Amino acid sequence: MVAFKNLREVNVEKIKSIPIKDSVKAIKGNWPWILVVIANLIFWIALTIRLSTVVYYCQYYLGDKSLTVFINGIMLVQVIGMISIPLLVKRFNKYGTMILGFILVAGGHIGIFFVGTNIELMIVFWIIASLGQGIACSMPFAMLSDTVDFGEWKTGIRASGFLTAIGSAFCIKAGSGIGGFIPAVVMNLFGYVPNAVQSSTALFGIQFVFTWLPAIIFLCGIIPMLFYRKYEQNENNILLDLAKRNS
Repeated sequence: MVAFKNLREVNVEKIKSIPIKDSVKAIKGNWPWILVVIANLIFWIALTIRLSTVVYYCQYYLGDKSLTVFINGIMLVQVIGMISIPLLVKRFNKYGTMILGFILVAGGHIGIFFVGTNIELMIVFWIIASLGQGIACSMPFAMLSDTVDFGEWKTGIRASGFLTAIGSAFCIKAGSGIGGFIPAVVMNLFGYVPNAVQSSTALFGIQFVFTWLPAIIFLCGIIPMLFYRKYEQNENNILLDLAKRNS
């Protein structure tokens, strides 16, 4: 409702639709887009693992399945991370803000591992991770539009819809599928048995897939962002050159 009330259409020109084959050409040489897609895919894989294993962690490791609803409800604090993005970008740039999100959510899960069954401290680190989740979840949507500009500058093709759809919807779907598959495999390797008393090895496996596994994957998302830094440093020059061409 807020968006409907306040948004105004600025671009009133009709844009000619681009064939799929030309849209695919916009990917060629668009390495900033590739880096954002990789980072976003990594995020959704780790996020799915984070969200899908919390119920196992609460039920078997903490011994109280009802905690799942409460802990998932606390995750709403991620909104604070989302609305803080404009301030963070001014301080750390876009790539740095994305890295900060990855560090917070990974650090939160590592902290949860070390506090063990201390529920109060576990909640504190869960909040930290949720703040990072809000930041890292939102940043790719802002960065994808920048990579569309780079694609136009590089190839002369502005495939906004195609690049944005692949960079967002595809990453969400693929990441959710992969992230749902990995923890099941890992827990089975540790001897997890559904709806049964778990062995000490299985309990460690549940703890591992909820803490270290998503943390490691989140931290891997930092790598493409370190390379993205080079593009962001030249972003203004690219936009100026693109504006001259279009004029």
